[in-house]
Amino acid sequence: MFDRRRFLALGLATLIPTTTSAAGDAGLYQDVFDPQSSFIRVLAPGQGFATVAGTRLSDFEAGLSPYVNVMPGSVAITHAGGTTDLTVAPSSHYTIVLQTGADPVVLVDDLAMNPAKADVSLYNLSMRDGVDLFVPAARAVALQGVPLSGAKSVALKAPLTLDFELRVGDETLATVGAVALQRRAGVSVVLTGADSQFTAVAVPNTYQR
Repeated sequence: MFDRRRFLALGLATLIPTTTSAAGDAGLYQDVFDPQSSFIRVLAPGQGFATVAGTRLSDFEAGLSPYVNVMPGSVAITHAGGTTDLTVAPSSHYTIVLQTGADPVVLVDDLAMNPAKADVSLYNLSMRDGVDLFVPAARAVALQGVPLSGAKSVALKAPLTLDFELRVGDETLATVGAVALQRRAGVSVVLTGADSQFTAVAVPNTYQR
């Protein structure tokens, strides 16, 4: 089995098609925002709305909102549990995790936004610690040991369509199939559940103006 370092070095080269098309550029990151501005989104399974810097969010897919463009400084995020004030750094991406009965968790998304790759992020909202994102086609771990209420990201070669498994050790908790990776775009895999009931979904990263 490849280790993660070798996996990233290879960039899934053996799986990349020999030809590409304009479709590989679909879903590009927005590149017309102020280069110093940043982006905030909310991950809130089971919640219906949130407000980021006065912008109301109600279009959640699998609990994940679009990113909202903000300028650096203090930004208020209003949600069912109250208001969370966030000090925003320039040129950064943030995901605010809101779970019932828990304090908000602020995650900094490490997105490469590489024009030749796709960002893949794993958000572990399950009750299992140390979750790996495994790529069966490469027999390799893309992301290792994502903690409870935590996240990690990796840049993979694109365009490409891959299946992923969410694992703890040799145990497969859930799978997501046929995830389309596009150049300079991102996909977020969200894992939820407990005991033997786990669910994983893959959601394309989007931006709201």
